[in-house]
Amino acid sequence: MFQSKPALSVIVPVYNAEQYIKECVSSILQQDYPGLEIILVNDGSSDKSGVLCDLLAEEHKCVRVLHVENGGITKARLTGTRASKGSWITFVDADDWIGVNAYKDLPLDNDCDVVVTGICRYFDTQRQIMETPYLKEGVYDRTEIINKIVPVMLWNPIQKTWALDPSLCTKIFKRKPILDWLEKAAEVGSDYGEDTMVVFPMMLQAGRVRITEKIYYYHRQRAAGVIPPYIKDGEFISRLYKVYEYLKKHFKEAGFWDIMCPQLDCFYINAIELKKRCYGYPLLEFSAYFPSDRIPPDSSVVLYGAGNLGRKYWEQNSLYHFCKIISWVDTKYRECRTHITRIENPETIKGLTYDYILVAVDDYYTAKDIVLYLHKLGVRKEQIVWQSTRVNRQGFEEGFTGGEAVT
Repeated sequence: MFQSKPALSVIVPVYNAEQYIKECVSSILQQDYPGLEIILVNDGSSDKSGVLCDLLAEEHKCVRVLHVENGGITKARLTGTRASKGSWITFVDADDWIGVNAYKDLPLDNDCDVVVTGICRYFDTQRQIMETPYLKEGVYDRTEIINKIVPVMLWNPIQKTWALDPSLCTKIFKRKPILDWLEKAAEVGSDYGEDTMVVFPMMLQAGRVRITEKIYYYHRQRAAGVIPPYIKDGEFISRLYKVYEYLKKHFKEAGFWDIMCPQLDCFYINAIELKKRCYGYPLLEFSAYFPSDRIPPDSSVVLYGAGNLGRKYWEQNSLYHFCKIISWVDTKYRECRTHITRIENPETIKGLTYDYILVAVDDYYTAKDIVLYLHKLGVRKEQIVWQSTRVNRQGFEEGFTGGEAVT
């Protein structure tokens, strides 16, 4: 349903997306949400994207098209936001899509500045990673934002990445704050960290934030191991430094430099590590050590995984007695042979009393699949421990937020 005064404006920056734009817009049009406007910003596309956008606008009254010279995604988002009429603003990238009743199911509270949701990272029909926010679901007032979100939002030492995914597409914003911060970010301009430049300074000024575990946004992913073009770009380091200086300036102006400085440094160093892959350096090195810092002494633990990593964990625990391993399970329990102890079916977990389940697999996506399985068994998120054995040269681990995998 379209109203003269839309409640929600969906901004879609479009650049050479002729393959995906119809699917993207169709997913927005199917929303059962009164007062919805869709603004397509054709950012100087050289393919048929502009023509397709015009056709969509002719067919649907709630769709508007703006044709602009290519200026990058931040300027395209700013152009759309300036032209918007909604009280709330959100974004969808032209090669992504959203689920049914995405906006209808989200609680838009007029007292909140931002609503944060989860994300589905879509690889193909066989693999999708469902990630809920790391931060606990609920409404955060100003004091809670400062005490619970700000200290870990850009770099969380537990996850070894941000605790607040900066993607603008997984959030719905009050119009004025997002417009203000897009204006500031567009003045700098960057092909890297454009969402980061908007979200994190904004959070330092937010009065109320709602975080929900709902997942409605589907983000297409590159094939595993493919280095993004913006990292390969010869100007990547220069652009990264611009982002660093921009964030530093606004963190200082907001009076949060002491707490944001170490987070920003870790963010910067991690990005440099990504760049090293372009020159043939491995991003990650193997370092299989028992996560004793995350499992209290004498805890009752189920060890999940009987491969090389599981055996290393068992050996280390046998030597140093970090915890009490009460059971060792693996889906291939019939094939696993060890003189140490019996490997059992993971289904036995349902009848056990334990403090933690230690996931002893090295592959990120296999670990995600195991987490989903454990959730289905009723295991709480805080009881599941997994850490990557791939540690980069700066000592940061690759980790995940406890989201779910669908295979």
